[in-house]
Amino acid sequence: MKRNVKKKLLSLLVCATVLNVSLDWSSMEIYAAQKESIQSEENDVRENSWRYSEGEPVYRNEISRNARTAISNAWSKVDGYYVNNKGEQIKGAVKKGIDVSEHNGKIDWAKVKADGIDFAVIRCGYGTDLKNQDDKYWEYNISECERLGIPYGVYLYSYANTKEKAKSEAEHVLRLLKGHSPAYPVYYDLEDEKVKPLSSREKGELASVFCDRVSKAGYKTGIYANLDWWENQLTDAAFNNTSWSKWIAQYNSSCQYKGQYDIWQCTSTGSVKGINGNVDVNFLMNTVDMNQVVYQGNVEGQGWQSGVRNGAISGTEGQSKQLEGVKIRLENYGIPTPGIEYRTHIQDKGWENTWKKDGQVSGVEGKRMEALQIRLTGQYARNYDLYYRVHVQDLGWLDWAKNGDTAGTVGYGKYVQAYQIVLVEKGGTAPGNTANPWRQPYLQYSTHVQDYGWQSSSFDGDLSGTSGESKRLEGIKIQLVNQKYSGGITYSTHVQDYGWQNFVSNGAMSGTSGELKRLEAIQIKLTGEMAKHYDIYYRVHAETFGWLDWAKNGENAGTAGYSYRLEGIQIQLVEKGKSAPGSTNVPFRQAVVQYSTHVQDYGWQSFVADGQMAGTSGESKRLEGIRIQLANQKYTGDIEYNTHVQDYGWLKNVKNGQVSGTSGELKRLEAIQIKLTGEMAKHYDIYYRVHAETFGWLGWAKNGEPAGTSGYSYRLEGIEIQLVNKGAAAPGSTEDSYIPYY
Repeated sequence: MKRNVKKKLLSLLVCATVLNVSLDWSSMEIYAAQKESIQSEENDVRENSWRYSEGEPVYRNEISRNARTAISNAWSKVDGYYVNNKGEQIKGAVKKGIDVSEHNGKIDWAKVKADGIDFAVIRCGYGTDLKNQDDKYWEYNISECERLGIPYGVYLYSYANTKEKAKSEAEHVLRLLKGHSPAYPVYYDLEDEKVKPLSSREKGELASVFCDRVSKAGYKTGIYANLDWWENQLTDAAFNNTSWSKWIAQYNSSCQYKGQYDIWQCTSTGSVKGINGNVDVNFLMNTVDMNQVVYQGNVEGQGWQSGVRNGAISGTEGQSKQLEGVKIRLENYGIPTPGIEYRTHIQDKGWENTWKKDGQVSGVEGKRMEALQIRLTGQYARNYDLYYRVHVQDLGWLDWAKNGDTAGTVGYGKYVQAYQIVLVEKGGTAPGNTANPWRQPYLQYSTHVQDYGWQSSSFDGDLSGTSGESKRLEGIKIQLVNQKYSGGITYSTHVQDYGWQNFVSNGAMSGTSGELKRLEAIQIKLTGEMAKHYDIYYRVHAETFGWLDWAKNGENAGTAGYSYRLEGIQIQLVEKGKSAPGSTNVPFRQAVVQYSTHVQDYGWQSFVADGQMAGTSGESKRLEGIRIQLANQKYTGDIEYNTHVQDYGWLKNVKNGQVSGTSGELKRLEAIQIKLTGEMAKHYDIYYRVHAETFGWLGWAKNGEPAGTSGYSYRLEGIEIQLVNKGAAAPGSTEDSYIPYY
């Protein structure tokens, strides 16, 4: 037995004697044997692998292969590039580092840093969570790196061949890392002879246990192994986890691993000032882009969110929460590095005067962020393009801005809710559309709405007014903002009972306020240099018709002759000659045929126009008279009509607004004929249909044909009349437009 086991047995014997306890020597021997086995397994472990023998580093294989051909400046930087032991440039090498353990003795870290070492990977220990398996120089090495600002990572040499041991090894690392924040990953060193016999699947399970536990504690993780292990031992799918960093050891002039990896351990016989004897040399490799932009947002009511990286969303979507600040920094493999500047456009304050940089706060708590500018500096600006976009209140995601351009809005009073940032190699493809990353208003307009009064300003194509609420527009103000050229904007409205008003300009009111008068149409045009560089488009939402098409540069938009209210409007500037925002076919509807009926019990109704119903439907009220007239006609000619009246039969033709039928005689209309004359008849067909007692709506009659009934003594109750371009299709079915009694 070993001395410590014998001491424990002696102690037990003494206790038993004092307490007069009878000991079962066979049980004691079993207990002692188990303790001895456990202690022996943990205390007698030795690093045995391709580079260790009985716990000591082995250099002879590498020396015999490479030392004879190595040049004096091997693994150093020459003319801005790292070179290998043949003097060749190491493609992709961006930083030089070392990995160390107690085998390297006490290190003078100040000299190491002065010798051009950019990072270190420090062994914290080996095996399961036993203090006697902590690396003897761990505390010293990590404290010196932190004192001198040397970025470092960590590795633990693994002996685990069970999940329980792998978990204990993870706890070993976490115990030693408490209170520390390595910039580089925590690596699981898989190379020991005890681990090698396991299947690749079993190795993957052990690695997953270790890495999952360590990553949940907030550390980036990775796997260390030599090229042979990576190609033949670590083939399980678990090792394809893209969140695990790969550290490849191959003592050669180049690394022949075919996949992506982060660190290449190129030699174990390196020489670095401050370290006695040989040391492992490593290079941080740009086989994947290790430059990352890390950013976070201060969200209204939530405070600062955790940092996100490379294209992830910072902020919120769909929660109506404003961003009130940002912090942005660059990292090279987790190491904060200078090279980025940014500023925000803040509510009531505008653009910040100074650009913030490298993680400083931009923005003001309690104030909405409206726009964002970000740019790279120095080497990063030469090597990368920086793309970013913002999610804006009411507008959603705008397109991607680039390299200091503005993303967001200015002048709308809208807040940014979220943002994304992506680094792209210089000249590479943008992450998405770049056409419209920001919006600055050029037009500002406000409408006076029935029951609501003056609304807040709308901008550049936004809706002003209402849609679907049956509220009339009563007045409008329009002005240019942020204009690039001289000139102005003028506009006129067609107002109920008043007709077209005189043109006003640049924010003056057109229409009425407090008179309850509806707007029915509008004209808008630019003047001066603005008219030379832009077209102005506008469209209106009209009662009954809904959205009409886009009018342009002073054309009429709306209706005339229908007594229909305008309910909403959109106005938009378009660079001269560019496409309209939408269809321009029918921006204005003007009544050409107007008609009014005399209805039983109601008397004369208001005029309606172009396909609208005059009379009633479903009320059993007879039509007793009708007046029909043309308005706004393009061609010469008249409209003629006669009616078939109860007891009187067909009356004599009348025209152009005269009464056909009776008034005050209580006589029903039973049928009607309508026709055009002159040039109007050459350009239009006139269609009409009637709602007849018992039959309901009949088919459409045309150009003087009778519509209604004969011989039934049935009343007409309603009528619709419509002009159609000559030869065009009828408004509906033409069957049974007239039903005589046989």
